Amino acid sequence: MVRKNIFDIVSESINMENEVDRIVALAKTEKVMLRMRCNRSLLEYVDVYCFSQWKHRGHCINTEDFCKSLNYNTIVKEAKKDVNAFIILIELFYNFWFLADVQLKKDRFGYIASDNFYHLKNLLTDNLNKYNQKAFIQDERVLIIEDKPEITAVTEIVEPEISLDVIRYNHYSLKGEIEAKKTILLRLGSELEPKRADLEVINRQLTSGIFNLLNNLNIRHNNVNLTDKKKYREYVAKMSQDELEKWYDELYQMILLAFLLLDNIERTEKVRDLNSKIAK
Repeated sequence: MVRKNIFDIVSESINMENEVDRIVALAKTEKVMLRMRCNRSLLEYVDVYCFSQWKHRGHCINTEDFCKSLNYNTIVKEAKKDVNAFIILIELFYNFWFLADVQLKKDRFGYIASDNFYHLKNLLTDNLNKYNQKAFIQDERVLIIEDKPEITAVTEIVEPEISLDVIRYNHYSLKGEIEAKKTILLRLGSELEPKRADLEVINRQLTSGIFNLLNNLNIRHNNVNLTDKKKYREYVAKMSQDELEKWYDELYQMILLAFLLLDNIERTEKVRDLNSKIAK
């Protein structure tokens, strides 16, 4: 019997086609932003009051143009039967919902949100929860990633630009993107470097493993160029892209653990001080 993954199991318990129809209706058709006789759908409201100031709109001129650039019609069609497309669709509308919500809090035009505006948010969130996915809001953008406690914990203790790297690494769009993952690991490794001595005191084996992998997995150095005998690693050079990505993902998890251990130093010292006082 073929072992089912979590996506397969969850997909069998919900009607994805109905969920897509509901989400699309609430975002594009229903008038969820209300003002006297000038009621608007979510996308209409974002178009008029939010989109032109959004830093992540790229070269797109309105929401229709943005959706077209993402092959929106294809995504909607595939989302009714494919989990990855379903999550992409949720991420798209979650971004628009977020923009509208921010604008609504400072709206000077007299708009109020209907119950369906908040029902859409609940619908998006509930469907993400079913697939163990979570919405991270950062830098005027919503990113959907797998809901892992260690990722949430690390994003709360590192600098904002580093926390975005932590989030982006786990984003579904980076699956198979070796170079993008390498770039993030390089930055995370650079962030750890000044704290290497402290990390060695806590866990020498973890520290050695992290920096050995950074130096020998074609991240910090070119380990696949045969002409550089000093840096060349034959085993790494012969790895498949899938195997290399798996090791990159392992390194990512090790780096997350390192950040959490470093954050625990001050806490450990406080506990030690408390225990010494209790023992007197």
